[in-house]
Amino acid sequence: MQTDAQTRIGEEVLKIAETIPDPYVRTLTLGRLGYVLRKSEPHLSTEAFKLAVSSLDLIDDPVLILKAMISLARFLRMAGKENLSESMLHRAYEGALLLKGKIKDSLLVEIIRESILAGKGRDSILYATDIKDEALRNRVLLEIVKKLVQEGDLQKARTVLKVFTKEPEKSQAAVEVIRGHLKREEFASVLSLIPSIENAYWLETILEETAKALRKAEVPKETYKKFVEAAKELSERLGRDFLGAFLTGLVDSGEVETAAEILNSVADNRKAIATHLSKLLLDKPRELHSFLKALRLEPEGFDGLAKEILDALLERKPSSNYREVVEFIGRNTENERVLVKVTTYLAKIGDFDTAEEFGGAIDDPYLRSLAFGAVALEKLRKGDIDGAIDAARNVQDVEWESWLMGEILVKIVEGSLGEHPEKELERRAELHMRRREGS
Repeated sequence: MQTDAQTRIGEEVLKIAETIPDPYVRTLTLGRLGYVLRKSEPHLSTEAFKLAVSSLDLIDDPVLILKAMISLARFLRMAGKENLSESMLHRAYEGALLLKGKIKDSLLVEIIRESILAGKGRDSILYATDIKDEALRNRVLLEIVKKLVQEGDLQKARTVLKVFTKEPEKSQAAVEVIRGHLKREEFASVLSLIPSIENAYWLETILEETAKALRKAEVPKETYKKFVEAAKELSERLGRDFLGAFLTGLVDSGEVETAAEILNSVADNRKAIATHLSKLLLDKPRELHSFLKALRLEPEGFDGLAKEILDALLERKPSSNYREVVEFIGRNTENERVLVKVTTYLAKIGDFDTAEEFGGAIDDPYLRSLAFGAVALEKLRKGDIDGAIDAARNVQDVEWESWLMGEILVKIVEGSLGEHPEKELERRAELHMRRREGS
């Protein structure tokens, strides 16, 4: 229970507030007091708001009057007087319509933002249509959509999409609505909205998010197919690959085999998409192996993909975790340049028997020397000089065996290999070849 002393203090404060010379400041102060007194002195709160409304008439500047109205609407809302707040805000809106130019648009934005906070989405949409600046209008409409989605009113949010006139806000707004549908697992609604997105960035973003949501919801494969078809149609219409974005979402969520199976059904750009997805899986050797096993590429495409994967792996610290991936590549290619990389990686992880098996499948003397050169270097790194020399003898071409033997002997004397000695060996092999061909 409040004491008489507290009541007297409240009354005295209101009297003093009425004497504030500047009517704009006086109005805002009385409005704030109305909010602050709402619980302790409700009758004084009502009185403060009445005084604030009366004080509006004494403000000379029409812009300041409208700003004060917006502030009063906010204090009334915060004090729980929703009807009075809504009425005050609508008065501010009607007053703003009488103005022109940037100040009108600026005031409308303030009114709209207060209306959004008040949960008056329908009013907000109406107010936004009166903003003349197209870019500003679209930005504010996006704020409205986000708020409606946050409140769960997706139906109303979808109606706002029709009011947008500018990208990328129009596409971003559609993405916000789609995210709302994804949370509810309303995939039919998602499918109907995706074609309305015209901005490539937002389209790729939502396709990835959709794929992850489908995976989380454990939908049947028929549902995936519908989104794959949508991605294909968008790719054709907009002249850019969007299927890759959808498959990225699947791969990121662990659905690698499904991603591979979908990719197998695609006629164009398969190798490029497969390369992108494989790079996403470089830190996940098991999933990368599963992806490659499920993938069906023509030999040329597979060899190109294998080369990029092996190049990326060879740049990293060698790990036996990738043995299955590398062996799979080696057993599914006839490309001798790829086999050199397979042999090199296996040698780096110490699997010399398998490395020499793949190296032995290479017929070209130059490439065979690179493969067994890599084996020899890694054996040399482990201090196995005899093993390094034996590896060099596996070249089976007099000239290239001789060249490799010479390089290994020099390395034995130098005693230092470095991190990637195979690259230096390859450079020296190319130099030897040019010299030989030039002679």
